[in-house]
Amino acid sequence: MALFLLAAALRLWDLGDPDRLYFDEVYYAEDAYDYVTRGVEEGRPAHPPLGKWVIALGIQAFGYTPFGWRVGVALSGALTVLLTWSIGRRLFPHPAAAALAAVLVALDGLALTSSRIAMLDAVLGLFVVLALWLVLVDRDARRADRRAGESLRSSFVGSRYRWLAGLALGLAVATKWSGLLAVGAAGLLVLGTELAGRSRGMGGAVRRGLAVGAGAALAFLVLPAAVYLASFTGWFLNYADSQAGARACGDRECSASVGERLDTWVDTQVNLVGYHQRLEATHPYRSDPLGWPWLQRPVLVYLEKCTTTEHVEEGCVVPTGTQARIVLLGSPALWWPALLAAPVLLWRSVARRDGVAATIGVVLLALWLPWLAAGKPGYSFYLVPAVPFLALALVHAVQLSPRPRVLGLGLLALTVAAFAFFAPVWFGLPLTTDHLDLRYWLPTWR
Repeated sequence: MALFLLAAALRLWDLGDPDRLYFDEVYYAEDAYDYVTRGVEEGRPAHPPLGKWVIALGIQAFGYTPFGWRVGVALSGALTVLLTWSIGRRLFPHPAAAALAAVLVALDGLALTSSRIAMLDAVLGLFVVLALWLVLVDRDARRADRRAGESLRSSFVGSRYRWLAGLALGLAVATKWSGLLAVGAAGLLVLGTELAGRSRGMGGAVRRGLAVGAGAALAFLVLPAAVYLASFTGWFLNYADSQAGARACGDRECSASVGERLDTWVDTQVNLVGYHQRLEATHPYRSDPLGWPWLQRPVLVYLEKCTTTEHVEEGCVVPTGTQARIVLLGSPALWWPALLAAPVLLWRSVARRDGVAATIGVVLLALWLPWLAAGKPGYSFYLVPAVPFLALALVHAVQLSPRPRVLGLGLLALTVAAFAFFAPVWFGLPLTTDHLDLRYWLPTWR
């Protein structure tokens, strides 16, 4: 609970500043307001609706204000910290290791800034981490079943936690399509768990693999697809007010049947795929996914400055001669040591058959490698769902060191120091140009 309160305090503190829409809030907050007032977006949606419904809940509770459209995302980020601790308790023997991983996420700049803006990535991260925690709970339940003996049927069905994981994966995909990456990670983890330590005979392994694969397809494909469709309930109920429905109905009174609405919905999904495929990579903060893990190109989402007499006369929101910036930038105290830890975890996974290292590695690769295969630049904040697993990877590497307690305390101190140093560009606090320059460590950060 203390970890959740820490994360929530950091994410809720002065959440109403900036006191205006900034960066992609102009899309998501306005769409969420449409949900509150009309039940459906007025324009063409670029993403599924669930994350925008989370934003809409805050607006419903606190009004169409900066705090209102950000609070749902902020609480999602805080819950992600708590779930990071829960995953750490499943993976690590010592509670302190799980707590360290959670603190690393609570104080990470990318996790923090993405939780303080009305965008979808922190909400997506919550559902991804929830799903993969449930996969680990399912793993432990299945291990207990194996000690008592089991059949192929039980491998097919799994535990109830596997189906809850499928529900959470559906929530992730209904937030952003990139939630599909977590579906792949969950499937690989379940398959590896079910086949580990089983009969070495080829026939038995094939039969069990087929049973697990069929069951996982139901839990991780069919169930999420049903959740995804259900997330559009507001669209179906308010069909005539949607852009696609209005276009299909024309000037006549809209009395479309369920089948006609479903056909229009399918066309909308197909058009959305084409929209993302045609989207040009022209934004100055788009970057090659290969550079995301080493923080090559963070994203500037807010800039306010007061540098001239003209600005002063217009009225400044920051002191003269300063700038306030918010940068979606991960903490170097987490991301760069995690890169150094990656070869250790890879070696442990292959040479020592380290299940913890393999579990974390599978998730990280599943959340990152497909972006490389996409063949075009994106935004570094697409890795927000990976931040908890970066923290878990680093903590596991610390545990493998000769002096884990000393190294862990050093990492904690470094993380707190980095948080204090970078906090102004994570919270948008005014700084002079000289002080801003101190925080731009790489030329590509500018």
